[in-house]
Amino acid sequence: MTIIRRADQQESSPMEGSRLLTMAGASTGAAMATVGDLTVQPGVRSGYHLHPNTEEAIFVVEGEMEFRVGSSRFRATSGDCVLAPAGIGHGLENVGDSPARMITIYPTAEPEREALLDVAYTDGDPPSSVFVRSDHEPYEFMAGVSRYDMVGDFLGAASLYLSELTFAPGSIAPNHYHPGHEESMFCLEGDLIAVYAEDNNVPLATGDCFTCEVGIRHGIYNTGSEPAKLLAIHPVLNPPPRIDVD
Repeated sequence: MTIIRRADQQESSPMEGSRLLTMAGASTGAAMATVGDLTVQPGVRSGYHLHPNTEEAIFVVEGEMEFRVGSSRFRATSGDCVLAPAGIGHGLENVGDSPARMITIYPTAEPEREALLDVAYTDGDPPSSVFVRSDHEPYEFMAGVSRYDMVGDFLGAASLYLSELTFAPGSIAPNHYHPGHEESMFCLEGDLIAVYAEDNNVPLATGDCFTCEVGIRHGIYNTGSEPAKLLAIHPVLNPPPRIDVD
């Protein structure tokens, strides 16, 4: 089990005007995924690059962003999620007036990166590899838990399944385990309790990330008085193999 507390993490700066917290990855003991919490200031623009060994999902928590994926250039905002396939050039820019925050997700613990020269871009609507929040409605996953499925084979992913779950007060996601992959759970908003193994309860505050090993029983519940949100990150395609347990 790896629990990464947002408040305890040292910041790095992948580009001037940005700060990154690594919430899961090889450096934290995760074996199958890398999760970053990235903040960029207005006007900050990343270099155009690709990842030869992995796809990347970029979930916009807040802000107004411009993305480049392949030769497409488009806008995305809070709640949208952009998938950059392995080997495809991409980059981002904060085009808003305030800092933007994103969660970056790779279904590997050691993503590789290669810098590229910019290409000629065509401005337009987001391509089919982008989850546009305004085009979707959540569905009831279980009593008191609503869910958006944001990345999977339906978006063209090859090895990643990503969902956002909103837990009403008192709601529970039942205990289960995954026989072949880790799961990382990023607390996006509010306070949650993660159940680990037989009798361990792990509090998760906003910005914390809990990675559960292969084959270990876990679950999530909300004991607070306000709704809470969680990103469920699976480094496999949907539906992720799971076995429910008491």
